Amino acid sequence: MEDRNGKKEAYYSSTTKKKPYPIVDLIDSGSASAAEILTGALKEAGGYPVVGIKSFGKGTVQQGIELSDKSELKLTTYKWLTPDGHWIHKKGIQPTVKVKQPDYFYVTPLALKKGKVLSYDHTSTQIVNLQKMLKGVGFDPGRKDGYYSKGTVSAVKAFQKSVNLPASGSADQKGERVANKSHRTDRQLKKK
Repeated sequence: MEDRNGKKEAYYSSTTKKKPYPIVDLIDSGSASAAEILTGALKEAGGYPVVGIKSFGKGTVQQGIELSDKSELKLTTYKWLTPDGHWIHKKGIQPTVKVKQPDYFYVTPLALKKGKVLSYDHTSTQIVNLQKMLKGVGFDPGRKDGYYSKGTVSAVKAFQKSVNLPASGSADQKGERVANKSHRTDRQLKKK
C-alpha cells in the first residue's frame, strides 16, 4: 500500500515456493478490489496464469468512519500496488491468456410465470435473452432484438427437438429450465 506521501508498506506471504499443483486465476471486468489484489500477487509474484479479460481497476483502499448519526463516510486512505509496484486504478490487470465469454453467458436466465408462453410475433426483453441463449447453444434465430420472428420459432423448434421436448416453437416454463441450464458454457474454465 502507498499513502499520499509516497510511503509504502509491503505485505508478503510466508511462503515463496511455487505450489506443486496447477493454479489458474479467472478474471473479468467484474473482478475488482480484493480480487485484483489476489490476481496481481498470483500473476506477478507467483508467475501463475491469469485467464479472462481485463479486470475492473480499483486500486484504492477505503476506510469507513462512522458519524454521530450512524451513517458512514468512506475515505480513500491508500492506493494499493501490485508486487511489482504497478497501480492498476482505472487500468485493471491484463490476463496472460485472453478469453472473453460470449454475450449469451451474461444473459439473465428466463423466468416465465406459470402459464406464460413466449411465441411468434411477441416482443419482450425475455425474448432477447431467449434469442441469445439459442444462438449460444447453436440454434441461431437470426436476430437478438426481442421480436419472436419465424426464425426464432424455427430455432426454438430445433432446440426443443434436440432436448426431447415437444417441438411447438413456443417457449414455456418446461423449456425455460432446459434452456437456462444449456446455455452456460464457460470458455474460461475450458481454456487450457
